[in-house]
Amino acid sequence: MAKQSFVTGQVLTAQQVNDLQTNDFNQTVSAKTASYTLVAADKGTRITMSSTSATTITVNTGLFAAGDTLFIQNLNTGVCSITAGTATVDTSASLALAQHEGGTLYFTSAGVSTFFKAAGAAASSGGMTLINTGGTTLTGASVTIGSIPGTYKNLQLVVRNYLPSADDETICLRFNADTNTRYMYSTTNPHANEAFGETQIAFGLGQDNATSQSLIVMDIFDYANAVTWKTAKSISFTNNATTSTNFNYSERYGIYNQTGAITSILLRPNSGTFTSGTAYLYGVS
Repeated sequence: MAKQSFVTGQVLTAQQVNDLQTNDFNQTVSAKTASYTLVAADKGTRITMSSTSATTITVNTGLFAAGDTLFIQNLNTGVCSITAGTATVDTSASLALAQHEGGTLYFTSAGVSTFFKAAGAAASSGGMTLINTGGTTLTGASVTIGSIPGTYKNLQLVVRNYLPSADDETICLRFNADTNTRYMYSTTNPHANEAFGETQIAFGLGQDNATSQSLIVMDIFDYANAVTWKTAKSISFTNNATTSTNFNYSERYGIYNQTGAITSILLRPNSGTFTSGTAYLYGVS
């Protein structure tokens, strides 16, 4: 039951008293299966998350007052992360809730809260969670994987069976829809005295527009920090002929000279359009 307001002299009904007593022992439960943003009516209640994919519960300011509380609990295998929207969320523990973890969100003011995590097993260390459930089909001139939560250590992008509309096209990416010349990439290491003159990172070799058996894997390191530039490394196997026995192999290194967190990734062929393929983005804990 959400927090109730009463006025001086009001006579409570038996039902109201029963509801208040019930809430003391059994909080009203608001069951969620996808990422959710808290609303004012959530104070005094229990929010449960049940998803096999990573989800977030976002906390904004102006909805709660000092002393308000609510309980958040994760019931399923997808990690649920409490995320500061316009409000501040402090904690001495992790804001990432593994299955069967939970805790109390306590507000010290309308825009400042503290999360007190209950005892329980920590969210798995070193595990991987698929962020874009089911993968993203490569189609058209570009596709974007957005709403990337900032709750993981690294990201891993896996592209399977990429197929462009024309021969010998390389798959490329941009972070946060940034088309400025803020990228650099290389196939050699070390590679000194390079300038940031690219508008994207090409992270595979050219792929024929026939049957594809390609696999491209890119690791994006420390993507959520707001202090340093972002770095990435990829390995790829792509077809260089119309048979699956002729392949190109490459390793590439990329740098994006911006300090903001990466919240979206745009994928595109160097030219033309996608014919087929699937991209999977994993969060690495």
